[in-house]
Amino acid sequence: MNWKLKSAIRHSILALPGGAGLYRHLTTRVLGTQHGMATKWFRVFPAHVKVLQEKLGDQARGAPLWCFDSGATPAAGFASALVSDEPGLLTDRFDRLADLYLETGRKILAEKGRGLADLSEAPAGRFDEVCATLAPHKHCPDALAAVRMSYSANHAAAVSETWRGRIGLVYSAGTFEHYTPEQVDAELARMRDALRPGGILSHVMDHRDHRWHADKSISPLLHLTLDDDDYAKQFANPLDYHNRWMMGEWIRALEAHGFDVEARTVIPMTPDLVPLARDRFAPRFRDLSEDDLQSLVTHFVAIKRD
Repeated sequence: MNWKLKSAIRHSILALPGGAGLYRHLTTRVLGTQHGMATKWFRVFPAHVKVLQEKLGDQARGAPLWCFDSGATPAAGFASALVSDEPGLLTDRFDRLADLYLETGRKILAEKGRGLADLSEAPAGRFDEVCATLAPHKHCPDALAAVRMSYSANHAAAVSETWRGRIGLVYSAGTFEHYTPEQVDAELARMRDALRPGGILSHVMDHRDHRWHADKSISPLLHLTLDDDDYAKQFANPLDYHNRWMMGEWIRALEAHGFDVEARTVIPMTPDLVPLARDRFAPRFRDLSEDDLQSLVTHFVAIKRD
């Protein structure tokens, strides 16, 4: 769908009382738009596994995992059950988990899970065990609980008595950039409290203008041309908001919360993409570093300092 048409539809629904919740209900639970998220989790998960192995070595499988903003599908929990020998946690601030996606989660597990189990050096039979354990369940929470995954619609669950100071890895993919700076600050503090000493954050951030995903004729940096007032008029709503932080801003935030940070470019700016001259940027973005402008998607690996 053309992004302008999609935006018009979204804004019409947002104008209604409770519009954001209505839109999520229609798209997630009625139209079933989130099936692709199951595939996304299994596509992204190998990068998180490699971080675990790189940073924790032989202790990687003993790390409890927390999936931050797991979305509507249970797929991230199924992947975690393969990768870690410990119970894990999934949280989603919009409470999107829906039984509509249970079969999709099982299907992608069947297709991709054995390779993920092998990559994570899972015990022999773990893949078959997880598949068999999930088979009889008809509801996502029950299926997740069967493979020792807990689900909560509140991120505060990660600092409950059960999890506080125990988590080995917090991971996400393309979600954290939709939090305001104030929310990022609060969530990073929560993540630090949830992590055990030496625990790891593994977050993949998409810095691109999200309209670009629907319209490749625009620059992936087009959103940086809008000043704060114009951006707020168009995108400061619960569905479209993006904090527009580039790589350097995220590094500074993570370091301020007591993490040692590695920033790894996943998708760079390339010559085939529509360029933007720096003088077209809004004033606040004109002094961005070349590294910031070259890293369109960044994988942040951050280690909690003792």
